[in-house]
Amino acid sequence: MTSNAERRIASVKTQVKQIYLALQEHESDLQSSVDTARDIMHVIGSTTFMSRPGRVGDQVWLIEGLQRLAYHDVDGGGVRDIADWCLRHWLRVLANHPENVEAHRGLGQSWLWRAQPCLARIHGEDGSVSSVTSSDRISLLSGYSEAEYERDIAEATTEANSRLHTADYVEARGLLLPSTEYFAKAVQAADAQGILTGDLLASAAESYMSLGNVSYTTINAQYFRTALGYLKRASELPGYMLCSYLQR
Repeated sequence: MTSNAERRIASVKTQVKQIYLALQEHESDLQSSVDTARDIMHVIGSTTFMSRPGRVGDQVWLIEGLQRLAYHDVDGGGVRDIADWCLRHWLRVLANHPENVEAHRGLGQSWLWRAQPCLARIHGEDGSVSSVTSSDRISLLSGYSEAEYERDIAEATTEANSRLHTADYVEARGLLLPSTEYFAKAVQAADAQGILTGDLLASAAESYMSLGNVSYTTINAQYFRTALGYLKRASELPGYMLCSYLQR
């Protein structure tokens, strides 16, 4: 690149550092950072920076920062143009570096975050089997017969299974399948390179658990088994502790 292009990239890196800082400090209004990210995308597009194989470390760091910003409100669906830009450029990095762990991980995380609005809606509407089982003993003590309990469980299960055909479940599975595939490749590559971390394993487990939660009972066990395998490996890494909700 020319010296002028290098100066522009140096300026971009300073702006990305500011975005990371804003995310670290959990700023409530990130609109200025979003505007900055769009400026960064424009500048990057006018240079050869993303096609230079010797700059992969900077490329990964930049894409990750913009992707975190894009999904700062993950349940709200993210900032789509920035998220799409990041997805395209992860694929570009991967094309140049097929065994790059961060690119596989970034793609897995992208698809997982894309699924979050569907998962949030599913969680908000879901209350069949879990809501019945959570109050089963109280109900039985209140004159609720075992036969009535079993009937309601069967009805709730049927209702839950029928929801697997609805739009949110179908969309969630479509988004989570590539997420699990990319995370699996990230784990495999990291393992082969001796750089496997607990954070990567935990993220992969989250992706597989999410897919298991929206899949049919005939196949979801394999997703849960994979997730548990990742969590077991993470828990065995020296100095790594699973977060509380993954320990349950």
